[in-house]
Amino acid sequence: MSPEERLQTVLHGSEEVVTRDELRTLLDRTGTPRAYVGLEPSGLMHVGTAFVIGSKVEDLIRAGFHAIIFLADWHAYINDKLGRDLENLRICADYFKDGFRAVGVPDSVEYLYANEFVRHPEYWQTVIQASKASTVARIRRALTIMGRKEEEADLDASKLIYPAMQVADIHWMNLDLALGGMDQRHAHMLYRDVAPKLGWKQVVALHTPLLPALDGGGRMDLVAGKMSKSRLILFPRHGRLMIPRDPKFGGDVTYASFNDVAKSYADGELHPKDLKAGVAAGLNEQLAPVRKFFEAHPQNLEAVKAILRNG
Repeated sequence: MSPEERLQTVLHGSEEVVTRDELRTLLDRTGTPRAYVGLEPSGLMHVGTAFVIGSKVEDLIRAGFHAIIFLADWHAYINDKLGRDLENLRICADYFKDGFRAVGVPDSVEYLYANEFVRHPEYWQTVIQASKASTVARIRRALTIMGRKEEEADLDASKLIYPAMQVADIHWMNLDLALGGMDQRHAHMLYRDVAPKLGWKQVVALHTPLLPALDGGGRMDLVAGKMSKSRLILFPRHGRLMIPRDPKFGGDVTYASFNDVAKSYADGELHPKDLKAGVAAGLNEQLAPVRKFFEAHPQNLEAVKAILRNG
């Protein structure tokens, strides 16, 4: 793969990269660059995590990166997930590993747990260094990475530790690239602010779009939600989208690109109901190997379901 092909592979499907020039320089170096994505094991895996993040991890591996999936159990503990029970969080982390295997993430990916880091005094020294290089106001602005509001730190001071830990994680793993959804941007920018002050190497920040709920939800209407599923999941993974239609409306039609779908919809050739049916069928097709995997390996999934049932 040429340097330009590697660059386009890394950028494929991303929302932004900070910065493109730094990424190009990174890819021009000899050796194997290190990349990670950090995830809280906090319940059943979201389709966006499985497919969007899973696909980007595959892209990074194809582009020559050593990829790490960091299962942030202690971070989830701070964030009050699964009853703040570290054993439950460990079980859920094992289920997340199953989920990524089920969608085809290569076995060459390295899985790390926050529980492995916190045993080292040097890790906590790194957390303190990150904290001392930041203001409380700057840390509070980063709390959105947890899905929290800034004022929630007034009720629970442990929340202020979380962003500093995420900054420390990047340094501790000696990373060259940090991957995450756009919701993780604040943490990555916090690292980029802190790194020059502490003499740490800079990292490239790569962000994917956020995937809305299956019903559209929030500010995104139903059709836009379905469009996003096809653009972020179906075309990158399958290369096409087949829309089943009644013969009286022209019969089944297959689109080779997202732009073709968008144009057909904008021109009134593709009905919203047909688009919804096509995306549902496409998602079911992509989920078929996932179902097969968990039918053969149900233990961790059933354990997480039991945890969720028991509150």
